[in-house]
Amino acid sequence: MSKLVIFDLDDTLLCADSEFHFTKYIVKQGMLDKDFYLKKIKAFDKDYRSGNLNFKDYMRFLLYPLIGKTKKEVDLLVASFINSSKDILIDDLTFELLDKHKKDDLLIASGALDFIVKGFADHFGVEEFLGTKTEFVEDKVTGETTGEPNFDKGKLVHVSEWCRNKKLNLEKATFYTDSIHDLPLVEKCKNSIVVSPDERLKKHAENNNLQIINR
Repeated sequence: MSKLVIFDLDDTLLCADSEFHFTKYIVKQGMLDKDFYLKKIKAFDKDYRSGNLNFKDYMRFLLYPLIGKTKKEVDLLVASFINSSKDILIDDLTFELLDKHKKDDLLIASGALDFIVKGFADHFGVEEFLGTKTEFVEDKVTGETTGEPNFDKGKLVHVSEWCRNKKLNLEKATFYTDSIHDLPLVEKCKNSIVVSPDERLKKHAENNNLQIINR
């Protein structure tokens, strides 16, 4: 009998951060100045690790080089990025987890921009995914996102809504993640499994007898 299995994407199903490497790829394509990128990404990383990340500003930074591009252009760019970067983003554990749950109902739920999440979902043959929604007006990227980001409590809100629409029991789902930012969803899913977790999530897992997988 199949069950619902939910994967966070970055540093969970993948062995690295997709948006970080996507932005590096954008720099290599000459779409973003390298010095500007390094300065901004270091500041955002510091804020993320301290729990003070302004998520909307981070999304604007990621989307800035794509303003004016169509959905087709963005999808082609992401496909090219995945093809060129898969060796550093995908490891043995990625395939072990996908193979282990190949008969289950799968959902990739990530705070990453939806077109990046879609790219990896397509690459892995996973039909269902949730990401932070990119705003398109007249089929062109505006540089903004729409709705509540699929991050922290927002991810719980979106996944809960998705489960209600699919008539699936979220509490019985297995949820894989690495980040304390996913704690709301970890606490909701009784079968949560943490993957090479950050220190705060590791402590939570140990205190609550959650399975820990180390890469």
